[in-house]
Amino acid sequence: MLTIERVRQLLNDPAITDETAEDIRDGFRALIEDIIFPAWLETNKHKHE
Repeated sequence: MLTIERVRQLLNDPAITDETAEDIRDGFRALIEDIIFPAWLETNKHKHE
């Protein structure tokens, strides 16, 4: 999982609050789990059939 400090580095914003960094991190995770990973699975499913 991304740390709060890593979120600050990725956003190039060392001044964001811990709470904001956590919210952004949680949004990243939801995006990956709900959209990106399922799309990747669907795309790669056909490669292994």
